[in-house]
Amino acid sequence: MAVCSLVSGRARDGALYSNQWRREELMDPPSEAFFAAARDSIPRDLVAAKGINYMRACAILAIASIQNGQIRSMQKYSGLYHTLTSMEGLHDEKLWPKDLDPIEIEERRRLFWSIYTLDIYATVVWGGVIRYREAHSLVRYPTEVDDEFITSQGYNVPPVSPETTPFPPSGATVVSRQPVTWLRGWNFTTDLYRILEHVVDGNRRRFSSVNGTTQVWSLFSPSFMSEPIVMDRVLTLYSELPSQFRETPPITGDMSKDLFGFQSANIQATLQLLRMVLLSVEEIGVERKCDVAGELLSVFSNVPVEYLKAINSPLLHHLGGIGYILGSVMEGNLCEASYIRVRTLLLEMANLLQRLETGLHRAAGTNERLRSQVDRIDAYMRTSRLLDLTAASNTMQVSDAKAELAVPSAYPQATQPVGTTSAAGFDQMPQFQLPPELLADWPWPIDSSNSEGFFPLAFE
Repeated sequence: MAVCSLVSGRARDGALYSNQWRREELMDPPSEAFFAAARDSIPRDLVAAKGINYMRACAILAIASIQNGQIRSMQKYSGLYHTLTSMEGLHDEKLWPKDLDPIEIEERRRLFWSIYTLDIYATVVWGGVIRYREAHSLVRYPTEVDDEFITSQGYNVPPVSPETTPFPPSGATVVSRQPVTWLRGWNFTTDLYRILEHVVDGNRRRFSSVNGTTQVWSLFSPSFMSEPIVMDRVLTLYSELPSQFRETPPITGDMSKDLFGFQSANIQATLQLLRMVLLSVEEIGVERKCDVAGELLSVFSNVPVEYLKAINSPLLHHLGGIGYILGSVMEGNLCEASYIRVRTLLLEMANLLQRLETGLHRAAGTNERLRSQVDRIDAYMRTSRLLDLTAASNTMQVSDAKAELAVPSAYPQATQPVGTTSAAGFDQMPQFQLPPELLADWPWPIDSSNSEGFFPLAFE
């Protein structure tokens, strides 16, 4: 029932990439009906909720709650899951039942690391605490073997494929290798969330003095590492992945192939989330913020929209991070060139949202709101004689198309970042500040002072 609730919500929100299914048929019964059935099956006394299926149900209900925009419900079922895992000892394989077969072992490993990544993601977006640390987790990664080679009796070795030229020279050695499985990309995404765990800790420790406690973490932790240093190391690991996880070809309709494309898209989205969290505590100027926002939009714009729809509601919070970056630019000091650059990025984001809004009901209307906001600001600037759109447009067209990316290897598929220009010296141009009322309808709250997460809630 929990799985049906999640699938129904995803179908409602357009996460169907094939004509094999009819969206209307999958929306009835609604997600909420399945959710209620799953909820009612969980004993009030959690001591009676023994076994992996109750843990799985709570975990999936937490994900379904995100899909349906019920964040307090997500926290509730995530908390129930973590309570059950502590009672069952899921965090330590030595505490597992001794009679588990390989299928049951792999199910537990996948469950544990799936919800580990959800825990980190929820902490980044909505705040709160990380329940399980990687240092406390004595669970192996899922074995990188396709499901058909895992049986209750053991692990079968998949057939090797020769890796050589079509017509090898006489006497040449034929090198064989195991086929790449989609779990390779899945495990790499988990690696990224483990890195995020430490980035979150580092960022929060920088502000921990406000709680009045003695700082002891500095005795054990290295100094803060900047975004370029961390991303350089992460992208080195990324470059070592098989090519299937660094490319996002168009959807084929063949699940065995498209599953690799989805893993690649998920890796790209997680890389951008990591980068935004790294930058969230750094003081960067208007030009740098525009560079970052443009690079992030380039990545998402180059991923086939079907994969973005498959990521579904969580993707909105990634885009919300970009919206928050641009909002912080709009509320600060601007000049004509900086506004034109942000304006270009906002319209590009509106175009991306328009591609997604055919299914994502929580994003419905956001692209029109962005366009309307741009129109209102344009009108204000014309009235105030602060903007000549014709001249500014010509300036954008002749700008240097070879602007250097801050972290170029992060965007192997992207062409020129959206909205980047070589216009330098924004700070040397005449500056102005937009009236606060022009930003009152901004889709992402600009003031994050009341939010524990790194980015304000998106599309709420």
